[in-house]
Amino acid sequence: MRLADRDLEIIGASIYLCEGTKERVVKRPNGQKQKIFAVEFTNIDPRVISLFLRFLRKIIKADEKRIKAELFIYPDHNEDKLIKFWANSTGIAIDRFNKTIQLEQKNFKYKPNPLGTLKIRYSHKKHFLKIQSIIKKIFGSEKKFKII
Repeated sequence: MRLADRDLEIIGASIYLCEGTKERVVKRPNGQKQKIFAVEFTNIDPRVISLFLRFLRKIIKADEKRIKAELFIYPDHNEDKLIKFWANSTGIAIDRFNKTIQLEQKNFKYKPNPLGTLKIRYSHKKHFLKIQSIIKKIFGSEKKFKII
């Protein structure tokens, strides 16, 4: 299905709001606080990952060379095959995959997703803020909810 740019913008911002990183503040060793403006999106479904990448590439106009991927797998996964699968399905070159994270399987009744979990990483302050602006335009300002 071909999505109109406006539809892609709405869907991309929506799935990022659900699955993407929010603005973070980290405390540096010198005690200073620093904001982190990294676009990170994690999911197990290649269709959702592909849709987010279309949003990032077409709407946000991401610098392709700065788009990276990180794979999370369990011991019974085949790392090489999964990296090739995700590289092929995302269009992200294998040399732009960060070190794979090996997770420890704690519950053997649980069967992990056979494709592992993929995190898209894109560090670009201007583009992070652009995504936040689109989210604000669609959903309105973030409100503080009061628990009663």
